[in-house]
Amino acid sequence: MPTDLEKYLKDRRKELDIESPDDQLIWEGIRQGLQGSRSTSGKRRLWIRIRNMAAVIIIVVSVGYMIVDIIGDRKSTVKITLSDIDQDLGAREQEYRKLVNNKEQEVSSFNNTDNMIITELFEEIQKLDTIYDATLKDLNELGYNEQAIQTIFDTYEKKIYLLELIILENNKIKNYETEDNLFL
Repeated sequence: MPTDLEKYLKDRRKELDIESPDDQLIWEGIRQGLQGSRSTSGKRRLWIRIRNMAAVIIIVVSVGYMIVDIIGDRKSTVKITLSDIDQDLGAREQEYRKLVNNKEQEVSSFNNTDNMIITELFEEIQKLDTIYDATLKDLNELGYNEQAIQTIFDTYEKKIYLLELIILENNKIKNYETEDNLFL
C-alpha cells in the first residue's frame, strides 16, 4: 500500500537526486525576482509615503489638541471673585473677611486646645471652610448663581458665630479660674 508521495518519489528519484545545484537556474530566479520587485517598489514607495504622511498628520493633530487642552485649563483657572460680579458684593465680602480675620487673631492668642468644646468648634469651622471652598469652585465653574453667593455669606456668618463662641468659651474658662482662685 504505497501512498501517493512514495509513488511520486520512486518515479522522480533521478530528477530529485542532484549532487550539485543548478547555479544558472538559481541566478535566473534571483534576477527575475529583482526585476519584479523594481516594478512593484514604486507602488510600495507610494504607499509608504502615504502612510508616513498620515502618521505625521495624526501626530500634529494630537499635539495641537493637547496644546489647546492645556491652554484651556489655564484659562479656566482664572477665578471669579464676588467683586468681579458686583462691587457691593465685593465690599460686603471684604467686611466679612476683616471681621473673620480679627476674630481669628483673637482666637489664635488662646491656648486651650485641651477643651473639648473648643476643639469641636474648630472642627465645625473646618467643615465650613470646606463648604466655602466647594461653593467658590461652583461659582467659578457655573458663573453667577444667587444660591452660591448666599452660601458664601452664610458660611462667613456661621464662621464668625463659631469664633465668637470660642471666645466666649475661653472667657468662661478664664472667669472660672479667677473665681476659683478667689474662693481659695
